[in-house]
Amino acid sequence: MNNYTYILRCADDTLYCGWTNDLTARLSAHNSGKGAKYTRGRGPVTLVYSEIFPTQSEAMRREAQIKRLSRAQKQALMESQSGGEQLTVYDADGRACGERPRAVVHAQGLYHHVCHLWTIGIRDGTPGLWLQQRQFDRPLYPGGFDLSATGHIDPGETPASAMLREAREECGLILRTEDILPAGSYRQQYSRGEGGGFDDELAFAFLTRKDGIPPFSPGCEVADMVFVALSDFAIAHDAPHDLPARRMDGSALTVPHGSLCCLHQSEWAGVQPLLAQHLQ
Repeated sequence: MNNYTYILRCADDTLYCGWTNDLTARLSAHNSGKGAKYTRGRGPVTLVYSEIFPTQSEAMRREAQIKRLSRAQKQALMESQSGGEQLTVYDADGRACGERPRAVVHAQGLYHHVCHLWTIGIRDGTPGLWLQQRQFDRPLYPGGFDLSATGHIDPGETPASAMLREAREECGLILRTEDILPAGSYRQQYSRGEGGGFDDELAFAFLTRKDGIPPFSPGCEVADMVFVALSDFAIAHDAPHDLPARRMDGSALTVPHGSLCCLHQSEWAGVQPLLAQHLQ
């Protein structure tokens, strides 16, 4: 179990330091007035610093150390954990709790939002799904096969606007809001390949239909786009199953089951009825 030491900025600009073994739930407790006595009536709170430890005793010792620091020293500590791409983090009830560096979010498993694009269509009479093959230099799932576009929702973006941006940047699809159909949101938690980190995400799924060969123009993070039959993709959720696939140029390849990084059971269960409906 992970243990966290954290600093919050309260609504009155005071700082609070605590420890917990579930930071997402603890943020919710603070925002609901059920956390520490100090934060009651001082919400909403913003997460401004956090560290992660393997044991409760380490987290508690670090809490005691930070509480002895002056405000200026705490500010310097917070500034040491800043910079780079920022992601909004959320409490267990879905309330935004500030922005934290992407590297921290991934290393500590802080709860954040992403978007997923399911590009479906009929190709040569076969209902199917377009997957992207990730570039081989990607730190997470290098060379793996994912949904046609996936990515983080940046601060200030709606899920739909983030999805349009990610589709353009990753696979080169230029879509309009009316081209994408919301297909639910799904909590997903999994280990990352980046230094032992892990993800805790709410994935907003969207569906678009493009028959034939869509006008893909893969960006720098995508090696190729491949088409797989929806029936084969369905089987892969229940048992190991390599997927026969075709590239845009028509050449054949096999997608090994172990290279699929888009097999999320809850998302599949939620999206599958929509896929069947829109491929009729």
